[in-house]
Amino acid sequence: MNKVVPIIFLLSVLIGCGSVGEGPKVQIKMDEVPPPALKTAQNKLPGIVFTEAFLKKDGTYEIRGKTKTGKVREVEVKADGTFVDLE
Repeated sequence: MNKVVPIIFLLSVLIGCGSVGEGPKVQIKMDEVPPPALKTAQNKLPGIVFTEAFLKKDGTYEIRGKTKTGKVREVEVKADGTFVDLE
């Protein structure tokens, strides 16, 4: 019985990790970001130099860049340019 509890706990943590949060994302090259998505990001955060992009499991693009002072900003958009979120 003492060995069963840690195994059940471990399994519940592993299973839970797959369904909680935004899920996995894969880094992609900036030239792989669809032009409408990049245009929306540039409109939402003018003056930001975008240097990183990620494709999330749900098909949303997370596009990151820095301000002139070095603060990291990111925009989440769909491939068609639909705005999702701003951080």
